[in-house]
Amino acid sequence: MESFLKHVPDGVEDCLPAECYIKKTIENALRQTFILSGYDEIETPTYEYIDVFQSGVGSYIQESMIKLVDKNGRILVLRPDITIPIARVAATKLENKARRLFYIQNSFASAEPALGKAGEFTQAGIELIGDGSAFADAEVIALAIKSLKTAGLKNFTVDIGQVSFFKALINESGLTERNIDRLRHAVDSKDKMAIEALSIELGIDDELKTQIMALPDLFGGCEVFEKAASLSRKQECIKAVENLRQVYTLLSDYGLGEFITVDVGMLHDIAYYSGIIFRGLATGIGFPVVSGGRYDGLLEKFGKAAPATGFAMGIKRVMIAMERQGLLGGYYHTNAIVSCDLKACGAAYSFAEALRKQGKRTVFVCGLDIGSLLSEKERLDADEAVYFDASGCLQTL
Repeated sequence: MESFLKHVPDGVEDCLPAECYIKKTIENALRQTFILSGYDEIETPTYEYIDVFQSGVGSYIQESMIKLVDKNGRILVLRPDITIPIARVAATKLENKARRLFYIQNSFASAEPALGKAGEFTQAGIELIGDGSAFADAEVIALAIKSLKTAGLKNFTVDIGQVSFFKALINESGLTERNIDRLRHAVDSKDKMAIEALSIELGIDDELKTQIMALPDLFGGCEVFEKAASLSRKQECIKAVENLRQVYTLLSDYGLGEFITVDVGMLHDIAYYSGIIFRGLATGIGFPVVSGGRYDGLLEKFGKAAPATGFAMGIKRVMIAMERQGLLGGYYHTNAIVSCDLKACGAAYSFAEALRKQGKRTVFVCGLDIGSLLSEKERLDADEAVYFDASGCLQTL
């Protein structure tokens, strides 16, 4: 029987010291950015009852959830998404007013490496709950851009869309939720062959088929608004285009227009999105590094209706993009290494502690001789080496 003693499961990996340093540095910088922007940190459980995720995430997410059973036979899942648990908390435990929340936590799913999906992944994100305005959408997208810059990423764009445009087109189609999911996935993937095949299979009428087939091509700059508005005269579609135009204008006013592209055919696989959506793409990686949008109907599923919007950033994906852009690097700086003769351990240890109280990173290794101490100084690239001889005398090397 094959032993897996020295291996980890597919989709997860060890985070070695150099990578861990960079990851934690990014997380700490993001935490400070969120706090300074007025957001409060929140944590939710690693696993929850499956009921929490039974609706809202869409069938593609449900199929990838990692399930387990508790001692009472109830089905649990490792959280595949963090927005839904935060919506649960906001609806059941927080007072009914605008809240700004952020998190840095891990999510879980069945690994699909070919699709860029790991089994365990760290996400940093925000949720702005209780504000249904275009100003809230622009705030969240602006903070997503700032967060990517804070992490150290340089070459990226953010596509913005409006999922309610698509929902307005199909709301009278009579399609099941499962088939709408399939169609949404095909449009989001810009797979016109799949859209064509599904239109025939699902019996979609010619007018709706023409409108849906046009969605993958509705991307670019502000010229997209007129093209989208001419595609359908439904009031919901016109309202969606105007909302998208307003958010685009706000972001341009904030001086962020250089990062923004409009994409009406972007829909996301997650079903709970209801309005403005967006996705950050970076040079050097074929998968989004950040995604988010408005989800006004989600909190109502937990008993308290409230508008909401937010985003989630994949930390590892950002790191991959930075590495491929030549931006990844850095490690802890060691100020000193301290050692001593065995008779002077107490004095040497006290000296090392004094350096640490000054905020200096100090390695203490009792019993090294001077030659070994100098070798360790070189290996660690430490600023200085300090040695205490048997009489307790200090030597700086």
